[in-house]
Amino acid sequence: MSTSPILVDLNIQNDPEKIFDNTKNILSIILEHVSLNIEYQQRIKLILIELITNSIKHSEEEFTAIHLVIDQPRLSIQKIEKGLKIAFSAGSPQIPFENIQKKVKISFSEENRHQIQPLGEYKFEFLKPDPNENPDLNQMPEHFGFYIITLAADTFMYQYDPDLKQSSYIVHLNL
Repeated sequence: MSTSPILVDLNIQNDPEKIFDNTKNILSIILEHVSLNIEYQQRIKLILIELITNSIKHSEEEFTAIHLVIDQPRLSIQKIEKGLKIAFSAGSPQIPFENIQKKVKISFSEENRHQIQPLGEYKFEFLKPDPNENPDLNQMPEHFGFYIITLAADTFMYQYDPDLKQSSYIVHLNL
């Protein structure tokens, strides 16, 4: 017997004083529908903190939409915000991508480098770092939010809608 996915739509205020309250509230909503061990709870908290912090820093709106889809064994968290599309440092390819067939190295700063796989002109997936780098999720420096999300999530994608001028950050966790 299959059950329908649980859909939850939230609008959270882009207020730095409410980051932890918003994170706690969203996690409690998830926990109402699915039982998670402490490791998954910590991963979800890190993801939510980084998504919310990113909105506070970069969104042009007072509120940011968060959409949850709980479809066991998968959890999807999508953050949608109005504003400018994601921009990388000057030496990186920019959106819209011309060649979506190959992986691309991008950076947000000299120390903050990522590898992505374009999935379309305006969509890409952040790829996991080389296992030899052995990154420690709990020791990430500030300004590594997307890197933290990439490590904490099973998949992490970004999509920009140029007509709506809207950015979507999509995180998937296999529970």
